Amino acid sequence: MHTDIEPAGARCLVTGANGFIGSHLCDRLIDMGCKVFALVRRSSNLKYISSPKIEFRFGELRDYQSLQKAVGDIDFIFHSAGLTKARNKSEFFQVNHLGTQTLLKAIPENRKDLNRLIYISSQAATGPGVSDEPSNENQTPDPVSAYGRSKLLGEEEVKQFAEKVPYVIIRPTSVYGPRDTEILSFFRAASWGIKPHFGNRKSILSLVFVDDLVDGIIMGAFSNKSRNQTYFISDGMVYEWSEIVDCLLAAFGKKGVKITIPVRLFHLIGWLTENAFNLVGKTPMLTKEKAFEITCDNWGCSAEKAMRDFGYSPRILFKEGAVMTAKWYKDNRWL
Repeated sequence: MHTDIEPAGARCLVTGANGFIGSHLCDRLIDMGCKVFALVRRSSNLKYISSPKIEFRFGELRDYQSLQKAVGDIDFIFHSAGLTKARNKSEFFQVNHLGTQTLLKAIPENRKDLNRLIYISSQAATGPGVSDEPSNENQTPDPVSAYGRSKLLGEEEVKQFAEKVPYVIIRPTSVYGPRDTEILSFFRAASWGIKPHFGNRKSILSLVFVDDLVDGIIMGAFSNKSRNQTYFISDGMVYEWSEIVDCLLAAFGKKGVKITIPVRLFHLIGWLTENAFNLVGKTPMLTKEKAFEITCDNWGCSAEKAMRDFGYSPRILFKEGAVMTAKWYKDNRWL
């Protein structure tokens, strides 16, 4: 992996280090010779960041004092902490927007010569494509969910601090791979031989295997060209939903039974699930907004800017990545 800035010896703070993306990021930074600091809560599950080479700094995004202590001697901050599920919409904004704002305020007061903040945003911050073409970084953001809006507000906070805190914004498309829980339900359905389709429309989407995403994040972080820039990261392909389902079934050696779910019915299921979970004070697995987001026609995006600016080159397409992920799920008894 080529980088303009030598990563070995760099002091890197990873927020949300115990999460899906954060834990893989810690692994790769350690392999590259970086000194890794993990910002986690004391109650966090540290199963996937148990390396003795990781130093823990305990705190959270809404605790300004803990952030002051965490950032003081850091060269690169990889800000991957955030909520992808919440009990209500306001929680998304409290963590993804205001938590990012609190981190940004702590940096210039305690680390004036930070090399780079790398903000891990989401394609949801942009919203679905507005035409038949994959989205690119020039598309005007129009998120369709509270999660997407909260990540976009986080991006805007990052840009407002640009003079004091140099940044790179990374917008991953849908991410999958070992340790992921977000797309697990689709793998589970495939393992049961279910071939779900939402209505009769053709929809497109981009994907990225977690190892490729981590490559893109790190290459962006240690690039001279990426300063104060925004990048989509995908595997370079745009898939039809039917292709995704076929790859999932193939990963389990299944042919599958096609089940067509009317879009309005899926939205209703999202609404019912959300309200049922809210009644018992639990975080819903599916909401009406999430159901609407899933059934948008165009979640394709282009990673050409990242390829051009810092040589990002994805290695794993979904056909191979689905097999690798399915094997990990089975080996770890998640399926």
